[in-house]
Amino acid sequence: MIKGLILVLFLLTTSANADCTYTATADVVDDKLVNKVEKYVCEEEESFFVQFWTKDEWARTATMTFVFILENL
Repeated sequence: MIKGLILVLFLLTTSANADCTYTATADVVDDKLVNKVEKYVCEEEESFFVQFWTKDEWARTATMTFVFILENL
């Protein structure tokens, strides 16, 4: 039972696919960089498993799934 649940959770998760951007700005004073600021920003989609429990469109399905599992324990 536990192994099956772990397998299902593993299959519902997805690998991280993120769109990342890197930006760097700095001032040049006497041929040297000063005030250097680096930014690395990544945006990734939530997995279906996270969306299933958190999005409104899946709320009723998630609730019914949870109740079904509790009833059959």
